[in-house]
Amino acid sequence: MFKPSIYFGAGSILELGNLYPDHGFHILRIPEISSEELKKIRTALQGRILSETLYEKGMPDTATIQELQDDFWNRADLKKSALLGIGGGSVMDVAKVLRYKPDGAAWLSKHLDISMDDESYLKIPLLLAATTAGTGSEVTPTATIWDFTKQRKHSFFGPEVFANVAIVDPCLCLGAPWVISRDAAIDALSHALEAIWNSNRTEETTRLAIFAAKKICHYLPLIQVDLDNLESRTHLSEAALSAGLAMATTQTALVHALSYAETAINQKSHGQSCAYWLPYVWQLLIESDCDPKILLSLNQAVDQFFSTPVEMHQWLHTLGLTSYSPLERDRRVEEQVNTVRLSARGKNFAGFRINGE
Repeated sequence: MFKPSIYFGAGSILELGNLYPDHGFHILRIPEISSEELKKIRTALQGRILSETLYEKGMPDTATIQELQDDFWNRADLKKSALLGIGGGSVMDVAKVLRYKPDGAAWLSKHLDISMDDESYLKIPLLLAATTAGTGSEVTPTATIWDFTKQRKHSFFGPEVFANVAIVDPCLCLGAPWVISRDAAIDALSHALEAIWNSNRTEETTRLAIFAAKKICHYLPLIQVDLDNLESRTHLSEAALSAGLAMATTQTALVHALSYAETAINQKSHGQSCAYWLPYVWQLLIESDCDPKILLSLNQAVDQFFSTPVEMHQWLHTLGLTSYSPLERDRRVEEQVNTVRLSARGKNFAGFRINGE
């Protein structure tokens, strides 16, 4: 399967100067990028910027993307243009859709929740640069698209959705507010833990996930008091990248399946929605008859920081996050679990028997 070329490390954004030299760049970005980093980007591209669009819409929804896609293709050229998405998961997810040239007004609705595996679809090169250490969207073949009117979550996914290039430059994360940094890192932690307790896990994804979880648990509390610490930001960026690579193979599991309703109804950040369910799902895993190796891997990942779901619940609270008490048993919650356990994400949870038996 195709995977993006990855450029990692402080200053890696300057690699833009060497990429697609015969193309002009359309940029979709968040407005909060520092003037210093913007100067680096513009210098690297040396006058090859064709347009620059600020994205301020938050989590992407179908109506917003349709509007952006129509406008974008009034300016883009299939042979001469490349798209650079700079931001968090929302911006990168939007860019994954925008790069495709639609063949009609209903193009987006026709391609949601169906794997994009046809190489003949018209699209331009896509480069993604992360400004948060979180979603790992720059290295995954999935975009999450919401329909808030109907309170539904959709996926735009498949092997053709991978970006061509992923740039993970921790300098782009410097100064990001605490809450945004925290929520992004918890999203990455969710990816790591979900890769460990996943039916699709491999030795490689487990290794990546353990590596990511250890770094997040250690460095996330440190940036709360020092948002501009480049060393801590670098470790968190590396962790989010590793968790994203693991999750790109395993896909997510029960925590994400439960989180979607929380996000759709309350429009909480994805990190906050995942945090709410993490301790509870861990407890379900402990009470299941899962492979003991999974619990061993989980202990390797987090035991240095919290050794039980209750301790994780308390740890999340110290970060300002709310989570469902792992030892509580509520009929409403059990009904939610039963509703999603046979969904694609629910089936990935190794704490359930095959086919929910």
